[in-house]
Parts: sequence; C-alpha cells; structure tokens
Amino acid sequence: MKRKIILASHHKLADGMADTLNFITGGLVELSVLSAYMDNDPIEDKISKMMDESSDTEIVVLTDMTAGSVNQKFFSYRTRPHTHIISGMNLPLALSISMEPSDKYLTQERVEKLISQAKESIVYVNTMQVEVDDDDE
Repeated sequence: MKRKIILASHHKLADGMADTLNFITGGLVELSVLSAYMDNDPIEDKISKMMDESSDTEIVVLTDMTAGSVNQKFFSYRTRPHTHIISGMNLPLALSISMEPSDKYLTQERVEKLISQAKESIVYVNTMQVEVDDDDE
C-alpha cells in the first residue's frame, strides 16, 4: 500500500504548505502540489495526472476552500477507492495526516477525527488568559 498526499490551492498556498511540511517531516512524505492558476494550463489536466495512480494507492487531497474552484475540480474523484478529499487545509491537519502510519488505509472515522483535532488548533489568541508565575520573572 502506498499513500500520496496532494496539497492543492489557489496560487501559492500549497507550495508554502508543502515547503513547511517537508521541513517539519524531513521530506519523508510523498507530496504532490497543485498551485492553481499560475499559468494558462487547464487544472483539470494537472489533476487528472495527479490522480492517475493504481487503485490500491491511497490519495489524500487537501484543498484550500470548500466552495473554491480547486476543490470543485477534485470533487468528481470522491468516489475513487481509497481517496479522501478534505477542504480547509491547515498545517496541523497536513502534519497529522502525513504522520499517520501508512501500513493501512485511513478510515472515514480516522479522517474525521484528524479534521476535528485540526479544527481545535484554530484559536482566537486574544481571548486566552495566561497566568504569570512569579518564578517566570
């Protein structure tokens, strides 16, 4: 079994995410990047090539926005076996997926759990209360 992670976004968000993910993981994860609308090549052709894997290859697609055109172009692949398409990518989600053991397929339940955990990492820091310990000064 093989797992492939595709990071897809408008412009260069996916490039930056891939660069950071490779830095943190030491480049141990197979990543493909689609930075859409950077040239005049149809993204449908690029997506088709990225998705052209054997049916036993698990593909996890992380896109930037649910209603965005990039996510919509991947939508038709949602019924491909062993394929997970997730919108609203962020670094905690990309990192947690990349660190999942690749000796077995991700289940829908596991993917939903990873998404839930990633959502918890979005915090309005201004409302956080910090207790200052006298020993810290």
